Amino acid sequence: MRDPHSLARVVLLVFIAFAIRAASLDSQSLWRDEVDALCYAYEFPALLVDALKPQQQGKLVPPCACPPAPVALTNATESSWYRLLALLSGMIRQNGPLYFFILRGWVALAGSSEYGMRFFSLACGIAGVSLVYVLGRRLFDSQSGLLAAFLVATSPYLVWYGQEVKMYTLVLMEALLAIYGLHRAIDSTGRRWWALQIIATTLALYTHILAALLIPLQILLYFIWWPRAHSHWKEALISLGCLTLPYLPLGAWQLPQLSQVRETGFYPYTLDEMMQILISGWSLGITGTGGPVGAAVIGLLAVWGLFRPANKEARRSQLALAGWFVLPLLCIWFVSLRQPLFTDRYLIWSAPAFYISLAWALTHLARVMSPWGRYAFLALMVFILLCNGANLWRQATVPFKSDFRSAAAYVASHYAPGELIIFQIPHGRYTFDYYFAVEGYPWADGIFTNHRAPDGSFLMSEQESAARMKAIAGGYQAIWLVVTEEAMWDARGLVREWLDTHYKRVDEAHFMRVDVYFFTATQAD
Repeated sequence: MRDPHSLARVVLLVFIAFAIRAASLDSQSLWRDEVDALCYAYEFPALLVDALKPQQQGKLVPPCACPPAPVALTNATESSWYRLLALLSGMIRQNGPLYFFILRGWVALAGSSEYGMRFFSLACGIAGVSLVYVLGRRLFDSQSGLLAAFLVATSPYLVWYGQEVKMYTLVLMEALLAIYGLHRAIDSTGRRWWALQIIATTLALYTHILAALLIPLQILLYFIWWPRAHSHWKEALISLGCLTLPYLPLGAWQLPQLSQVRETGFYPYTLDEMMQILISGWSLGITGTGGPVGAAVIGLLAVWGLFRPANKEARRSQLALAGWFVLPLLCIWFVSLRQPLFTDRYLIWSAPAFYISLAWALTHLARVMSPWGRYAFLALMVFILLCNGANLWRQATVPFKSDFRSAAAYVASHYAPGELIIFQIPHGRYTFDYYFAVEGYPWADGIFTNHRAPDGSFLMSEQESAARMKAIAGGYQAIWLVVTEEAMWDARGLVREWLDTHYKRVDEAHFMRVDVYFFTATQAD
């Protein structure tokens, strides 16, 4: 970066990105996936120690109640090497273990508060701002890189995931490094850029399992940049071997499973729906303030950036951006035909292609000699800033995640020792426990009543549900019921119905996606 003015502007954009994210970093309550990440950060390293040296494993003490680890060790009689491979293969199926190991070290330094844990995602997110600048500058020019960096710095979508205890901004940063490294490697004779591309892609593979799509994407980019890339075919083959050969055994085991039809818990979106979700999210963030019109204006402008007239070199960059967006999406859509797995955050590392293309379209308007071009540029920038500002404000001030923080504070302010807390769904207990200040409280899992017969009828009768609830509630004079995502566990509301019938509901409070009810035995049977 030779231009000192550009350097100053990028530093300013990094500061803006930091300020936007840091100001509202803990405005939203942790949701269950974030608490799961904290639990995995404690469980995975402990399991690794146990795999290598079982005799040295001590008692695991996480900062809150945690679900059982989603991976298990093999028999202790197996060799440490075999146990390690079995453990890592299980961790990879949990979206990759790398983030959880990094988070464990981060928590040791910054603590397990919301602000402390989320700061790591913030740091990765603002690193992405400077990386988008240097990549946009290489693909097009400095002005496009600066504007793309500004769009990333103020993107409500990227701000949202830069404030979450998850791996998404880390994999975004790794993908940017990998693609930047590939572009630099093709343009230079030094091998250090190939090393960057290999290392960044490998780290991404261990951060999120779907980052494996970076490999076919980089193959596509290599051929798009062929006029300059053909002299580096040996390095490219070595890079491809480093990124594929170590994973062939895992691929031989996993690929047949991709062709099977199975339930995954994800909605079976069509390709058109997937594209609309991505463009709407990248345009307006998760709150969608601006509506279909706002998403259409910003989305169409970004698409125009992929096709607007340009010189030969810029057209190759446009084609590279189109491949960056389309290829990973097509791969996920193809697999989802048999086993749905699309959710927009899994493709967060394709978002930079959207913002760079949007910046490239806007800079073209700014350079048009006639006044209408400059007026159009200013009008569109004001429109984008208004959309970004409105969505950032809503994300910072309106609860969107399940508000266990408020629910736990409410229960704690009214709780008396010995009162039973029932969690419906049971997984809600872990996020609730993170915030609940009372130690050693009695609790119980709400019952699962949604088992169905092939004809769609419920297998659990109301009588069986009542008998199980009676066993759970027996002996308690006061019961709290904490409800979240109830339909996925008890669609008929049998747990609440039984408590309303046999106890007196004396209090209730409602928060975002979390409801709290308090019952006493005054009118119990």
